[in-house]
Amino acid sequence: MLVLALVLVLGALALAAPPAPTPKLLATGKAVYELNCAACHGVTGEGNGPVAFAVKPPPRNFVKDDFKAGDSVDAIFKTISTGLPNTKMVGYPQIKEVDRWGVAYYVRAFRPKK
Repeated sequence: MLVLALVLVLGALALAAPPAPTPKLLATGKAVYELNCAACHGVTGEGNGPVAFAVKPPPRNFVKDDFKAGDSVDAIFKTISTGLPNTKMVGYPQIKEVDRWGVAYYVRAFRPKK
């Protein structure tokens, strides 16, 4: 019974809505991105970070390339959290959840407005 309750609570948490994209969250997302993502994806999100040349397949260009797992904030958050199979993109579950949401919003902001 305790296990079932735990599963239900964890499931509910996983389905919780993302936090609102406040200026503070976006600033945190930028800082976390620059520390953990820019080496591959570049400061401008164009896949041209200082180690990008060594990554095969190359890092995603967030400005012009399609996102493999979708470009919604939820999909980006999932990619940051769990990585992408058959790529060099590993997950970063060790980053605090709220900070991963910040990175997801920050990465999404690289996309051109439609």
